[in-house]
Amino acid sequence: MVDMKKRTISALVLLVILISSLIVSSKVFAFAMAICAVIGFNEFFNIKGDDKSLIIVKMFGIISVLLLVLNNVLYKVDLCVLILFPLLLLTIPIIFYDDSKKYNILDSLYLLGGVYLLGFSFGYITYLKEVSLASCIYIFIISFVTDTYAYIGGSLVGKYTFTPISPKKTIEGSLIGMLMGVVVGSVYYYNVIGNESVMYAILLSFSLAIISEIGDLLFSSIKRYYGVKDFSNLIPGHGGILDRFDSVIYVSLCMALITSLF
Repeated sequence: MVDMKKRTISALVLLVILISSLIVSSKVFAFAMAICAVIGFNEFFNIKGDDKSLIIVKMFGIISVLLLVLNNVLYKVDLCVLILFPLLLLTIPIIFYDDSKKYNILDSLYLLGGVYLLGFSFGYITYLKEVSLASCIYIFIISFVTDTYAYIGGSLVGKYTFTPISPKKTIEGSLIGMLMGVVVGSVYYYNVIGNESVMYAILLSFSLAIISEIGDLLFSSIKRYYGVKDFSNLIPGHGGILDRFDSVIYVSLCMALITSLF
């Protein structure tokens, strides 16, 4: 009960901050997303162990994330640069550390993956705010509704564990979360965005609700691999930024892919 109260209060505070940044201006929202992405990368980096000697590598990662997130808002950089710049920044330091136990190719690829995940996802969200506020909100609706009802459904009627990756996640909760994500997402998309058919809205919402669950599990697998419960304790009742935005990250990436293809 206490945990639910903490989660609710934290969620409301986050919602107020999110809505406020959306209303004020595109640049304010972009900076808000940039802050989330930087904090998220810091959590992604620290979960392996906060080695102070790797501060330069961490700064390179943060610079790379910011380059991706703020592109098309403060400046326009070619996609080739966005891909190659982080690749060079995070692999070249390997030869300077010359210590495979401190920083090696696997470490650099891990961080590169984090940069691309956070940079491109939050970058797409900031871009979407510029071109379609309704579509930007849609990403958060799908993610938060699916996640919230999966938690509530699992707490109330959950009996069967969905996967060992996340022992508290149940089959019942996941189905309830996905169902609510599809229903709320489809109604919102068709009535607010309204540029496609009902069937398109349902299929898109269904696809994104599934991806929302997958995103949650993928980040849970990272935590499980490193033996931690949460990425950080920044948000009471939720954990860190990555614990709260895990599904948002994958939903935004999937949305970008689908809208590019169809």
